[in-house]
Amino acid sequence: MRISDLFLFATTATFYHVSRAQEDDIIVDTSQLSTVLDRLTNKTIYDKRLRPRYGDKPVDVGITIHVSSISAVSEVDMDFTLDFYMRQTWQDPRLAFGTLDLGIAKQITSLTVGVDYLDRLWKPDTFFPNEKKSFFHLATTHNSFLRIDSDGTVYTSQRLTVTATCPMKLQLFPMDSQRCKLEIESYGYSTAAIEYHWCGAANPNCETAVVADDVELPSYRFAKVCIDRTMATTASGSYSRLLLLFIFDRESGFYMLQIFVPAALVVVISWVSFWISRDSAPSRTIIGVMTVLTETHLMTGTNRRLPPVAYVKAVDVYLGFCYLLVVLALIEYACVAYSKKKNDDRRRREKKSEHKPTPPTPDLLNDARLAECTCNAAPTSIIAVIKQPNRFCIRHSHIDIASRVVFPCTFLFFNMLFWVVLLAKAKRLPYFSTAAVPRC
Repeated sequence: MRISDLFLFATTATFYHVSRAQEDDIIVDTSQLSTVLDRLTNKTIYDKRLRPRYGDKPVDVGITIHVSSISAVSEVDMDFTLDFYMRQTWQDPRLAFGTLDLGIAKQITSLTVGVDYLDRLWKPDTFFPNEKKSFFHLATTHNSFLRIDSDGTVYTSQRLTVTATCPMKLQLFPMDSQRCKLEIESYGYSTAAIEYHWCGAANPNCETAVVADDVELPSYRFAKVCIDRTMATTASGSYSRLLLLFIFDRESGFYMLQIFVPAALVVVISWVSFWISRDSAPSRTIIGVMTVLTETHLMTGTNRRLPPVAYVKAVDVYLGFCYLLVVLALIEYACVAYSKKKNDDRRRREKKSEHKPTPPTPDLLNDARLAECTCNAAPTSIIAVIKQPNRFCIRHSHIDIASRVVFPCTFLFFNMLFWVVLLAKAKRLPYFSTAAVPRC
């Protein structure tokens, strides 16, 4: 081979690159590809300000979501944060290049180009109505993808992190289930211009929404993930809207160990005072006061983790009843002390009455004259007055004995009733499999 031929080969090779099309390696002149891209978006024939088929049927926009992680579900802020890939597809006949007379470029069925080219195209103004904040990922470059097929079908993919609102109902906390949704909609185009579909009407068999298998949450488990399509009507018109619904079941193990078990143990500790001598006033008082303060701390600490709501939660009912029992245990000792004082006062009065001197009996014989003695006369009756104890007097020892039975039985009955009702209302769904996302 001559040196001139080698030079010609090296020179022409710099203008070629390898592109895979239909699983075959095709050598394409990049100058021809640049010509294709420039011609497609020539301002004389393409206006990105106008949607495809303007004035005709609406543009069908297909959406695919791949959730890679859910970083947070916050009860205080009433929101959840998820990281996902959103893929959009639509057809723009103005971008079809299969019929262009560009020689070897006819063999190319799709063009994968830099995302900067997307700024030269019309694209749907997709947004998230329930979004609080969001951002695109830029490391190490803009995490976006753009592909154009020969028939004008456009595929885009972007990686986003979105924090969306999630109004929560906490009546059954911590055995509650929360429904959080991600809404997808066009900001300015009504249903007359854009129709959103999961994955697109042209390809109904593609994956609509996928949740990665390794997605885990510390406080929740997935109960259900499903998709839906609805219509949002506002003053400016009707808009096509897609919904990605997540149903989370709260994992209650943490709250059982941090709230319910300590609260129950504090109640049990308050019963110790029933077995302490009633004369040990400092010991019984300290136990009562400390258990009341501990229950107060548990209540305030629990509510500090949750938003202030206008209704009563299940945890409030449990902690409130525990608080009532420890307060009643403290009041029980007050009743014992009061009863003991009353009984002591009564005994003191009885002792004083027993030691009083008996008034002298008048000597009737000194002044009486024996006028007549009748042996058959009836005997004179003598009435003895004996003071009976008060039948309604409650001994302080009886109060302690009754409390040893009443308090545990009441708390046991309350626990049985509370957990039966709570578990009956908290209808838990079976564990969710991320293999397929059904429709809601």
